[in-house]
Amino acid sequence: MSETALLNEKIKNQVHNFEESLTPSFPKGNMLIELSNICNHQCIFCANKKMKRKKGYMDFDFCINILKQAYAEGTREVGFYATGEPLVYPRLAEVVKNAKQIGFDYTYITTNGALLTEAKMIELIDAGLDSIKFSLNATDRETYKLIHGRDDFDKVIEHLKMLYNYRKTTGKNFKIFISHVATRFTEERLHEFKEKYSQYCDDIVFVPVANQCGSNSEMENHLTCQKNPDLLINKDVSPIPCARIFNGLAVSYEGYLTACCVDFENYLIVADLNKMSLKDAWVSEKFKELRQRHLDRNVDGLMCQNCRNFSTKSFEPYQPEYSTKIDFEKFYNDQYIIDRIKKYEEAE
Repeated sequence: MSETALLNEKIKNQVHNFEESLTPSFPKGNMLIELSNICNHQCIFCANKKMKRKKGYMDFDFCINILKQAYAEGTREVGFYATGEPLVYPRLAEVVKNAKQIGFDYTYITTNGALLTEAKMIELIDAGLDSIKFSLNATDRETYKLIHGRDDFDKVIEHLKMLYNYRKTTGKNFKIFISHVATRFTEERLHEFKEKYSQYCDDIVFVPVANQCGSNSEMENHLTCQKNPDLLINKDVSPIPCARIFNGLAVSYEGYLTACCVDFENYLIVADLNKMSLKDAWVSEKFKELRQRHLDRNVDGLMCQNCRNFSTKSFEPYQPEYSTKIDFEKFYNDQYIIDRIKKYEEAE
């Protein structure tokens, strides 16, 4: 897809088009780098808030080295986010600038937008950032507090408009997107939301709430959409085989290549890039073995088994030495969801 492709079409293309091979072609796009697993929000559908993995930041020099390796193999698009909020990374603008100097055609972030000050906005755009996608998963201030766990709705809308007006007045060439994870609390207002905020961005994508590759299966009875509005995309996609392990790259802040961009506890690590090149990791035996299991529809015992079907089965890490052990007696506890919904309903 070209860099001008709208967000909906890009996502659909990544999900549906992939090469079913144990050694697929090195990805040209669909590369995500987790600069940090720290987040300033506590979204009700996100496993970040219950993550036990040590919090930290990617080493800057390591990041630049990985970018150079990926570019040498043909990758031309890169996003700087995964399980955390990219704007918490102190040297984000430097990373973007280096990526553009290396030669990347398209650099982008997904952010909740609360930390996007005017100074940071200008710094990122001047560095060459090609698009900013706001993760805006509520339709008003009250649902925002329920979903995001923070009272930042008005601030984020202000930042969205600020970014739009900055582009309009300066003529700078970058994209503005909005993604919205739809829950039963927002699904009936999606058309209204799109009508109200599409004027400030290039595209809006609505995705039904999912369990983040089995990490949040406890949400099924509390958050899932009831009516499947026509605006939702990918609501009927089967996750096995997962396209991402054939056409995507995801690098954790520790320097591991993971098969899943929402691998909160490093349960799908296929290679340590501190010890192996990105090129070799892409065709490593561990990655080929995982691809074969997906092609065989044999993912029992892996985190993949729970993806999109809200199963609460326990699973084992693919390479235990890189993971943070999950206590499954506590892992799928839905009390935090119940408590937050109760607080929301009492406030109405």
